[in-house]
Amino acid sequence: MKNIKDLRDKVQRAKNNPEEIVNLLCKDFNIRQSEQDTWLTFDEINNEAEFEMDEIYDTYACGGVDLSSTTDLTCASILVMRGNKKYVVQQYFIPSANLQFKIQDDKIPYDKWEKRGLVTICEGSKVDYSKVTEWFIRMKNDYEIATMWIGYDPWNSGYWIEEMQGYGFQMYEVRQGAKTMSNPMKRLGGDLIDKSLNYNNNPILKWCLCNTHVKRDDNDNIRPIKRRKTKSKNRWYSKLNNSLCNIVRKNE
Repeated sequence: MKNIKDLRDKVQRAKNNPEEIVNLLCKDFNIRQSEQDTWLTFDEINNEAEFEMDEIYDTYACGGVDLSSTTDLTCASILVMRGNKKYVVQQYFIPSANLQFKIQDDKIPYDKWEKRGLVTICEGSKVDYSKVTEWFIRMKNDYEIATMWIGYDPWNSGYWIEEMQGYGFQMYEVRQGAKTMSNPMKRLGGDLIDKSLNYNNNPILKWCLCNTHVKRDDNDNIRPIKRRKTKSKNRWYSKLNNSLCNIVRKNE
């Protein structure tokens, strides 16, 4: 027999922390949940605050990168902390092969995002990682943003790590999985919910976060996953926030 007072306390905590709801329903109310859950709601993610790059000029930053294999998006991120405020700057990269088909078939406005400077289109069938290197160098040269270290998943990183190290960047390996991703995702989720993370109202990041699903284990550890029974256009939704989680993981 469960203690009513304990249940009431748990329900109240879950009201204040949505991440505890799934655990509460499963363990205390025996309501079976899918292993795949939506990570955060739109209202929790949505933050229309914006900033000018001059506001983070001449600062230190932490970096994170999620590299793609072939036709997927690659994402590079930097996180700047000033006082109690956190600022995120991102750049996305995608190969030009079949891009027009993706725009028309997937209804994803890569062309409009490119015009806004949010996406770099690389010639060919895969992302040119040297373009990612150039972006980090531009952040340093144009805005005096010194990226102290950059977190990355070693899979598919190849020559790029050596290239970045050759330019003086300190690279930090972050392997993907529940053990390494759970706490960073929860901390990132908390920053999004309380609106302390200003991502400059980036529509790509917002869209990807809204489509991120998580898998939970028995200990309530989470990791990002792609949704079941999805078209190929959804295959990279869950991985794009990895670049941010790589930052949080190294910063723990």
